[in-house]
Amino acid sequence: MEVANNATGARACDTLNVTVNPQPEVPEEEPDVPSTLVVDAGGDRTALAGEQVTILATYNGTGVLDVLNVSASINWGPATTEPEIALDDDHNGTITGTYTYLTAGTYAVTVEVVDTATGAIACDTLNVTVNPQQMNVKVAPKTLNQKSNGIMTVFVSLAEWLGFGDADSKDVTIPDSEEFRIGNATPEKVNFCMKDGGTLILKYKRQDLDLAAGDDNLTVTGNVTTENGPVSVAGTGAVSVINPGNGKKLGDGNGERDTNAIKEKKIEKMQEKLEKEKLKEERKEKKVMEKNQKKFNNE
Repeated sequence: MEVANNATGARACDTLNVTVNPQPEVPEEEPDVPSTLVVDAGGDRTALAGEQVTILATYNGTGVLDVLNVSASINWGPATTEPEIALDDDHNGTITGTYTYLTAGTYAVTVEVVDTATGAIACDTLNVTVNPQQMNVKVAPKTLNQKSNGIMTVFVSLAEWLGFGDADSKDVTIPDSEEFRIGNATPEKVNFCMKDGGTLILKYKRQDLDLAAGDDNLTVTGNVTTENGPVSVAGTGAVSVINPGNGKKLGDGNGERDTNAIKEKKIEKMQEKLEKEKLKEERKEKKVMEKNQKKFNNE
């Protein structure tokens, strides 16, 4: 710095140093790491139609989880439900949901979890295979002539689970017995016997069944109506199908007809007789019940 006196011409000077430092560096803020969420729905499941399926899924997140900020849903295929959510700790929890399938088939089930605080979403999918309820099926006669135009009778026992006696399911009805099919064949005639807890008697034309020769199992499928809705049912019965020819003489030349065909006819007649006896007993029991009811009403 310099100072001057213009009157005298005197001058005075002094010097100092100015040190200029750079601006201090501002550290960059680390970006927020988004919270991750993972859900495990478990392995594939197998169930019977009409029975409850329970899924217990687990979930965990890197961030702190608050049960108030966690929502979940289970898409069962036919419907979507809101399951129960339980928080085990700050990062882990469980999801529990139940559903009842009425129709046999394979269903993809998706469990979804959402952290509403962070927007994180997690999904997992499993398959549930639903099999029809099993019926006790008996076929008469057990030996069938492939060329016969007769009738085959199928007896379906309903006592085991369809709500009769001590069975678990209650209030079960069969709205349309003709829905009980063997392949594409429907019964020509349907009867019902209440003896021994209930038996459905189905009569099919043998030509409608289109059976191949040999030993096999016939599968009967149908639906019954429970308090929850129609439930798929199925059962199998053993049968032996023969092709004895067109009734010509046997190769030994003795003029006898095919022994299997004769045996088949006898069994069929015996079965028809048994069926008539069952129906007769049912009518008799019904009359006794009506008589007792009238007596009770008069008292």
